[in-house]
Amino acid sequence: NVPGDWRETMSTHWFHDHMFEHTSENVYKGNAAMFNIYSSLDRGAEDINDGVNLRLPSGRASVSGKAWANLDYDVNLMLADKAWDDDGQLLFDIFDRDGFLGDVVTVNLAYKPFFNVERRKYRFRILNASVARFYKIMLSDGSPMIQIANDGNLLPRPVTLTRLDELGIAERYDIVIDFSRYGIGQTVSMVNLAEHEDGRKVEDILSLSEALSGNSNDPGVGKFLEFRIVRDPPQPDISCVPAVMIPNPDLSNIPVSRIREFEFGRGAKRTSNDPVTASEGEWGIRTPNSDMLAADFGRVTAQPGSGKREVWILKNGGGGWDHPIHIHFEEGQVLARNGLARNVPLWEKGRKDVYRLRPGGSVTITMQFRDWGGMFMQHCHNTVHEDHAMLMR
Repeated sequence: NVPGDWRETMSTHWFHDHMFEHTSENVYKGNAAMFNIYSSLDRGAEDINDGVNLRLPSGRASVSGKAWANLDYDVNLMLADKAWDDDGQLLFDIFDRDGFLGDVVTVNLAYKPFFNVERRKYRFRILNASVARFYKIMLSDGSPMIQIANDGNLLPRPVTLTRLDELGIAERYDIVIDFSRYGIGQTVSMVNLAEHEDGRKVEDILSLSEALSGNSNDPGVGKFLEFRIVRDPPQPDISCVPAVMIPNPDLSNIPVSRIREFEFGRGAKRTSNDPVTASEGEWGIRTPNSDMLAADFGRVTAQPGSGKREVWILKNGGGGWDHPIHIHFEEGQVLARNGLARNVPLWEKGRKDVYRLRPGGSVTITMQFRDWGGMFMQHCHNTVHEDHAMLMR
């Protein structure tokens, strides 16, 4: 019972440096962090049963004395691949315009991480904080995970999966894993199935056996986080994964004021030499009947009206790359993939703020612009593409 639409309740977020033309190298060096938003619905206290709290895995208020944000069983996982030089210093190639790939996948900036868990349910908030690498996550024994959120939003309904969808840069997937199915002393690992040859896109999705074989030329493939089952929980697991979580806001009574189309691709044209506002590079954004343009935040490409609802078609201009497109300040709902509503999977049925286009693909979304009056940005969250120069105001 708070102002606003409770169906817009938000949860898992992150923040990072956004310096014009230098976002990729600064985020890569660690200038990024996650944060969680708690609410009456997503409270972080699984023992408060008031008819509103969803009681997702977190911890008990009766144990900690905290009525919000218990983190015993609610864990943030920030994935980021890194590389080091011969002196052990973090290495980044500023001349790679396709997207830099590291050879070691870190979790929360830890090298070869492991995590001790109890035999009960945990919630993991997974963020792809890499520069260009995509992930496709599976457990090493092929057992199921329950996806409960996509980006900063709980889904209308949970989805049980053995393999998560590709996780684009800046996307967040919240999942629940039930470790009660394992015995004390057992281990299970998260495995990345997405194989890259370069930073443009995922080259192949491997089978679990292929990813675990060690035969891939991509060192980012394979196990990247080991869970060690070390004990029974001190108290019974009373957390829930409810069949219904947070429905989407209903925009059907709000007329669509405009349909816009944006194409993301290569061969960008620079229209200004202003050293402050203009950028240059291989990547850009095109609107209908215009050139592919490089970033220039002195140029306003779209100007939605306050409170207006619009439909945007985000198109990938080629099949040789992928782009996770991030739109600042407003959540959207995915209406179609490649022009068809039936192509939208269950785990994309909630609200989002990052949209993977897939090679040669398109995503149709709808948003209502409110709350913020000022400069919105839209850009590719392969941050190398963003810096050179796939960004618009």
